[in-house]
Amino acid sequence: LLSNNHDGCTIYSTYMMSFKSATNMTSPRGIDDGSLGLSDSQHNRRKRLVLLHHAAKCPSAEGHCKISHCSEMKRVWKHIATCKGANCNFPHCFNSRVVLSHYRRCKDLTCVVCGPVRETDEIQKTNKKRTAFTAGFHQDNPSHCRLCLQEGDEPLVRDCSCRGRTGFKHLSCIVAAAENKSRQAFAWNRMMVTREAFTTCPDCNKDFQNDVHSDLLKARVIFVEREFKTDHMLYLHAMVDRMRVLVRKRRSEQNRAEGEETCSKMLTVIEEIRRTNTQTNAFMLNVATAYSVMGSFSSNRAEEYHEKSREIMQQLDDKEIEAITFETKHFGL
Repeated sequence: LLSNNHDGCTIYSTYMMSFKSATNMTSPRGIDDGSLGLSDSQHNRRKRLVLLHHAAKCPSAEGHCKISHCSEMKRVWKHIATCKGANCNFPHCFNSRVVLSHYRRCKDLTCVVCGPVRETDEIQKTNKKRTAFTAGFHQDNPSHCRLCLQEGDEPLVRDCSCRGRTGFKHLSCIVAAAENKSRQAFAWNRMMVTREAFTTCPDCNKDFQNDVHSDLLKARVIFVEREFKTDHMLYLHAMVDRMRVLVRKRRSEQNRAEGEETCSKMLTVIEEIRRTNTQTNAFMLNVATAYSVMGSFSSNRAEEYHEKSREIMQQLDDKEIEAITFETKHFGL
């Protein structure tokens, strides 16, 4: 019970929260002791065990803990450490010894007295082992993915600012994590967060570079096209980011083919927005950027695209452009 591997306060809080969710009962003194369906004896023994478990590792100074009877149980612990008397009259000594003896000897996980406390204790130990394992795992095993903790057949990548033996990940794991984060962002109407999810390392918080950056931007377009294609602003923004990469790599036949296909999709999205009459200043700025990027990529229609970009930009004054850029960057609008 006094093991240094456990945090008594955490165990107490976790146990009480778990029991509260199951029974929705709270005692008048603020102690959720789990007396539902127990005899008075069982109730008192469980309550005493929980309090002892808490007091063993409570970091609060005596008299300053918000848990009732914590100070008394701390004094009991100090006394038990030196007490050898079979007939000790120190308050709570005998009954505390009885319940601690039961806790040490009982192996029944369904025990109504110690079972819930023991189960919560095991959960805490498992969580701490997992945390320690993960920390050591990342430091000592650069051949394993930082996210899935597996080696796998897929090569590991780490083109960011992580150093040493940390930060190696499977590209597919990065994509999966980014997709999950993007779905959560969609629920909060912060879809521009998807760019950060796909371009920023979750460990060092710096942008991925080179081929990893390029592959993730491509994965972002595929993800948005698959799940949020009707969000025209988001879809267009994702394709613009990808096109910036393709502009630099357009010498490759494969990249030229992808760029031409992406240009066609961007034009379709722009026409769809105009057809539905949902144009806003933010959309117009995004369209101007799209035309500019397409102009940099295309050799046949470069002049046409750049001219369209200039026409749109002339309709927006500098203050509007600055405000739109700030909102997009800082608030994910």
